[in-house]
This record gives sequence, C-alpha cells and structure tokens, in this order.
Amino acid sequence: MTNYRHAASPSVSVFVSTPMNSYSPDEIERLRARVAALETLQRVARDLTAELDHEILLKKILRAAMDVSHSTAGSLFLYDSAAQELVFKVIVGGGGDALKETRVPAAQGIVGESFTQQRAVIVDDAETDPRYFRAPAESVGLEIHQLIAVPLIAQAKPIGVLEVMNQAVGACYSAQDAELLMAFAAQSAIALENARLYGEIRQERDRILAVEAAVRHELARDLHDGPVQMLSALVMETRYLRDLAAQDPSKIQTEFLRLDAVATKALYQTRNILFDLRPLILEQQGLGPALEQYVTRLRMVEPFNITLDAATLRVRLAPKSEAAIFSIVQESVNNAKKHAKPKNLWIEAVQDETGLTLSVRDDGNGFDVQAMEAAYSTRGSLGLLNMKERAEIVQGALRIVSQPNEGTCVTLTVPLPK
Repeated sequence: MTNYRHAASPSVSVFVSTPMNSYSPDEIERLRARVAALETLQRVARDLTAELDHEILLKKILRAAMDVSHSTAGSLFLYDSAAQELVFKVIVGGGGDALKETRVPAAQGIVGESFTQQRAVIVDDAETDPRYFRAPAESVGLEIHQLIAVPLIAQAKPIGVLEVMNQAVGACYSAQDAELLMAFAAQSAIALENARLYGEIRQERDRILAVEAAVRHELARDLHDGPVQMLSALVMETRYLRDLAAQDPSKIQTEFLRLDAVATKALYQTRNILFDLRPLILEQQGLGPALEQYVTRLRMVEPFNITLDAATLRVRLAPKSEAAIFSIVQESVNNAKKHAKPKNLWIEAVQDETGLTLSVRDDGNGFDVQAMEAAYSTRGSLGLLNMKERAEIVQGALRIVSQPNEGTCVTLTVPLPK
C-alpha cells in the first residue's frame, strides 16, 4: 500500500473562545506551536515581499519554508512552459547545488502531481512511493524519508513547486503542516511575481537607456563626420578669403563658389540627419511619399543602386503604424549600408485589401541568421530587437532571410485593420 496523503487546500480557521483548562497539555502545546508558526509566516511574508532580487528571493523562500515546517532539506522548482518541465532552482541538503538547473517532467512524479493538480501532496515514506524519483537525490547523497510538495500559483496558474523534506523532529508531516505551507507558497508566489515584474521593468528601463545611448552615439557620429567637418572647412575657407582679399582680390569669386558648395553640402547633410530623426513628410503625406523622399536622399549619397516600388501604397495607416514601418525600413537599410556592402538594394511595398507586405532586399555579403540571433543577447546589439518590437506595434510578422555571400531580405507583413 502506497503510504501518502493529499492535503486539503488552505482554509481560514475560526477560533471560538474556550477555557484553556478544557484542553489537554498536548493540545495547548499544539495550539501554541500553531500560533508561533502563523506569526513566523506573517513575518516571513513581509520579508519576502520586500525582496526584489529574483535569485535571492528563491533562496529565501526555500529557507523560510524549511524553517516554518521544521525540515532539514528542500528544493524549489520553477516551470519552463516551452519545455513543459520543472527546473531545480534552489536545493538545500546533501550536495544539492549540483542539481541546480536539472529538469524533470512537469506531469510526472510527486512534484509533477502537486504541480498539475495544484494541491499539496504529503508522502510519509518516499522509498515505498512509486512516484518518487530516486536518481536526483541519490546523485547528491541526499536521503529522503518524508516530504511535502506544494504548488506555487500566481494569477491562477502554477509557476513552480516548493518541496520540503525530512522533518527535524522525525515525525511525519501533518495536514496542518501542508495547510501552512500552502499559505506560505501563496505568499511566495506573489513575491516571485512581483520580483519578475520588477525585473522586467528594470530590463525595459535598461533597454530604453541603451537605445537612447545608441541614438546619441549615432547622432554624434553623423554630426562629427558630416556637418561638423563641413563647418570646419567653412571656417578655414572664410579665413582664407579674408587673407585673399588683402593679397589677390581677383581670386575671391572662384573661392566663393567653392565656399558655396561646401555650405550647400553641410546644409544637405544636416537636413538628412533631421529627416532620419523625424521625417515630417511621413506625418503629413504618409508612408509612400516618405519612402520616395528617403530613397531620393539615399541615391544622392550612397554608392549602390537603389530601386523603390511602392506604387500600390494608397491607403494610409495609423500614424503610429506608419512610423513603425518606416523605422523598420531605415534600420534594414542602415544594416545593409554598414555590413552588407551591396551593389543593389530593393525596397518594395505591396498593399491590397488584406494588408501590407514590405521588403528590403540587397545583394550584399549576407550572414548566418541563426548565429546572429543567438549572439544578440551577448553582443548587446539592438537593431534586430528594435525591428521586432516595431513589428509587434503594428501586429505584423517580421522575417529575415539571409545566407553568407547571398544577400539579405527583410520582410514585414502587416494586416490591415478590420
């Protein structure tokens, strides 16, 4: 006979005033222990809520669960929804650290039952329980006798399992122990969710700061390499003209023509920078005219051939959508300019009653898409991330096809609003 029990879900206890002399000494001691445990639970819950570091929080949760249940070992699993597995995150007891990041099926074993059925599972004798996975514990020299597994539930969905083992007093776990741990797990799941949201906010803040820094860096580089160089040349030319006026006035007319050419180029470069930052024609006339003006400007400064086909762009989209689509075109072209060294670049936009398909294609160097995507998190490059986020803004699908020495094609498909 398998020796285990399912614990009831946590409930609210109602205490009725009863004379203390009607309780036996053992009952009084159990009540005192219960009150002490609830006080500990309240204190620990406050402490967990204040902790926002995810890794530290995981360790605090397990240690607190062991303290509350008087256990000598424990483990905490988090759910990987993509793999449908429970992952060891924190282990205490034996050489448990060696199990960190080890995975078990989310629908199997004792922790799997607790996770899938979202309830506490008490096991009095793990060695005789057929659901017990011996290999992980045995691999780190951990001998398990009794245990309780309780689910971590956030927003009505299980996110992991908390497991405590081997009560220090040597007794079996009780339904009250399970009830207390279920209440503790509920508080812990809230704290974990808060920490996760805080981490996402910090990541988003860091990303925004990184994007801002990248924009500032690119703007500074464009200004330095373009208008600043031209202005420096203008200053030198005006000083030369001043000296020339005193020495040989007949040459001033020729020098003025050269000065005018430098000033015109500086003005053009400055306007190009302003266009890249905020193309007013996009706001005033829409995506089609903005692409035409953009390509016209590119043809004046870039060494490669550029072909635009946007004749079917007749229906205007929402301003936010047009801005996002235009940014994807700019990012794709900038990537081709910096890395591909193409001879030809094609921009095509096709709009029909179902939606818009836009592609930016070049015959340049190309690259390994999978290797690039895998390296983005470590390289800190933001181009692909920015394009994907802008595609999400318009509820579109972004696809990048490329091979080394075979060019690149970036395709955005956007459904028209119904």
